[in-house]
Amino acid sequence: MSGSIVIFEDARFRNMEPLTFLRPVYFLRPGIRPLYQKIIDELSGYKPYLFCRPEIESLTSELTDIPINTISDRHIDEIIFINGALRYNNEFIEALKRADSSVIINTPDDDIAALKVVGHLSDDLYQYLMNGDLQDFVDKFEPDAEKMKIELPFYNYLWDFIAAIDDEIKEDFTYFKEKDKARFSVPDHKKYHGVYFINTGNILLASDANILPGSVIDASHGPILIDSRARIEPPTYLIGPAYIGIDSILVGGRIEGSSIGEVCRVGGELEESIIQGYTNKYHAGFIGHSYIGEWVNFGAMTTNSDLKNNYRSVSVSVNGELIDTGMLKVGSFIGDFTKTAIGTLLNTGINMGLSCNILGDGLVTEKEIQSFTWYSPRHKMAYNIVKALETIERTMSRRDKKMTDALAGRLRQISGETRK
Repeated sequence: MSGSIVIFEDARFRNMEPLTFLRPVYFLRPGIRPLYQKIIDELSGYKPYLFCRPEIESLTSELTDIPINTISDRHIDEIIFINGALRYNNEFIEALKRADSSVIINTPDDDIAALKVVGHLSDDLYQYLMNGDLQDFVDKFEPDAEKMKIELPFYNYLWDFIAAIDDEIKEDFTYFKEKDKARFSVPDHKKYHGVYFINTGNILLASDANILPGSVIDASHGPILIDSRARIEPPTYLIGPAYIGIDSILVGGRIEGSSIGEVCRVGGELEESIIQGYTNKYHAGFIGHSYIGEWVNFGAMTTNSDLKNNYRSVSVSVNGELIDTGMLKVGSFIGDFTKTAIGTLLNTGINMGLSCNILGDGLVTEKEIQSFTWYSPRHKMAYNIVKALETIERTMSRRDKKMTDALAGRLRQISGETRK
């Protein structure tokens, strides 16, 4: 029997801006693996496909070899569709695999959580999938399928990822410990002279990770995975659960309960935060309970608040709507290519878009800052898209990356929508 897995996104992507401006929801990473990878790993015998918004199709296709918005295999015995914002649930996925008839699974709010097609596709259903018309496919498929409603956990907002960091890193750590023994192993004390490992059995290192004397790797509160070519420099105190991505460098400071993606430079204090990748937080300053995009640069001493003085839950503005997170600690949500000046101070629960320049002239208290904005507490103006793209191009070239036509086009589109 041949099977395929289709991972798709729904309207939740709007709740997760600015991080979803340039990527699908399922490319976000609550722990070590992005959401889509966790599903693919569990359904390893199924051929994967990804469906996303048309406006990011070209951009997404540059980030993966998996086919985007099309299914090319005509002869498929079963297809499992899974909402990419669904929080990973092994029991649910196993139940989907066992289902022997076509079924569509909705949430109590009638959002599609998953569906399964058993048997060969009719010509019109196949045509919809080949053309990327997922909604038309569902509309045509739904009348003939069994329908179920199940309460399932989703990632609905960016702060849900922050709340899940500890559990997700622990779950992913277990996966790599069992499935990738060739690449990761517990540290050999003889190899790492002068490094102080705490709870060594809860630490995994890639064979080419580099940890310098004077560093402390403390897994007493949760597991730590340090990926290929990552470098830990003294005086770094790394506290688990934590993930340090490929080619990232910790340059000192206290890093706790965080997931750091590839090619980052991180120092100072970082707590319970996710950095998507390619970001510099090289200097002193505190960032806590935040989700940071790619190509972000924090000026020295940039600090955010993640706790209100009255100890009430934090509210965050999402697309102009103020939403109570229900959480005591929430920091900042910062889009790709945004930069902060030296000494920038960010108030609790700030949401700022792509390619912003935030000037440290007093406390930034505005709850939501649009993409392509030059901002200070006393002045705000639009960032010229031509100059913004020039800066982005220079930024990427420093890491030997080029701005593609797809990225430039998407950035221009977002800039135009922001102006409107």
